[in-house]
Amino acid sequence: MSKEDEDFVKVADTNDIKPSQMKEVQVAGESICIVNVEGKYYAIGNICTHEGGPLVDGTLEGYEVECPWHASKFDVRTGEVKEPPASEPEPVYQIKIDGNNILLKKQDKKSKSPLHQIELTLIEKDKVEGTDVMSFKFNKHNDDSDVENKTLLDYTAGQFAFFDIGEVYNDPKGPIRHFTISSSPTENFIMFTTRIRDSPYKKRLLALEKGTKVKVRGPEGQFVLHQDYTKPAVFLSGGIGVTPFRSMIKYATDMQLPVKIIMFDSNRNLNNIIFKKEFDEWASINKNFKIIYTISEKDQNDEQSLSLSTATDDWKGEYGRINKAMILKYVDTHVLDNSIFYICGPPSMLKAMQSLLQEDLEIPKERIKVEEFTGY
Repeated sequence: MSKEDEDFVKVADTNDIKPSQMKEVQVAGESICIVNVEGKYYAIGNICTHEGGPLVDGTLEGYEVECPWHASKFDVRTGEVKEPPASEPEPVYQIKIDGNNILLKKQDKKSKSPLHQIELTLIEKDKVEGTDVMSFKFNKHNDDSDVENKTLLDYTAGQFAFFDIGEVYNDPKGPIRHFTISSSPTENFIMFTTRIRDSPYKKRLLALEKGTKVKVRGPEGQFVLHQDYTKPAVFLSGGIGVTPFRSMIKYATDMQLPVKIIMFDSNRNLNNIIFKKEFDEWASINKNFKIIYTISEKDQNDEQSLSLSTATDDWKGEYGRINKAMILKYVDTHVLDNSIFYICGPPSMLKAMQSLLQEDLEIPKERIKVEEFTGY
């Protein structure tokens, strides 16, 4: 075997990837998309450089692959961005065909991977009483005595990462999920918070025991707090979409950032205000942070709603969905005209809030940042 051959590793078989099809492979902790365009094979990074969408789940037209999340397009030959919102190119890799073997050239170990992979150890699971929401906490520092107090995952408040928990089979969405890191970089643990659903991945997640090691790739994402602290931030949150805001608010509070934050947190009922105790505590010590809760009981005959009737008698927050009147009740003209608006929640909420801001409140698009939760 020549030295050149030693530089390549088999990643797939040509019979596995039909023309105009794609396949994800894992090489040295990197997720790579192998593409067949009219019998020619190409390798491009599988993780969209915009918000981390899996390109292999997107669509392929000619030499362009479109991300399934926000429709960014990349040239599979060069990694060049062909359509925004992505602005950074994808890494591409050299391919060689040997018979039916698809070989990928190994990367220089000194070169920086677009996403690095680490292992985290589960240290705690917390269930939010009365809901299907759970938080999973992992070790933040390396246990290796040779690497003193090394942080395993460096991230910015609001970013997300990909979690490979192992032993996930027959899940239609695949064996890996991405979650916003709901902890702040200032805390001594790494945490994500999610709703437990009846999927193979979520069942496996629920069954994880303390001490379990999981593989994590990241961090990724641009849904982070702006750096110009003279501009206020207005957070519009729906349900589990609150997770990046927890990270940002905790960080801003711990670091005593001089940025004004007004948050509208919309939930179905009192139980589903996931981080209320923490938010109230932070609001009491951070003069720049104000939070407005609103609840919208869908069905007053619902058993859970009825069980909350006594509690809602003492409710001092708002009722109903976030609307123009509610925002103007708490946000004055000066703040409205200078703020950066952040929206995070389910797709229907995103569309409604974007319409509210752009059409009803005439907020320019460049002052609106959006993060979509896809429901898993």
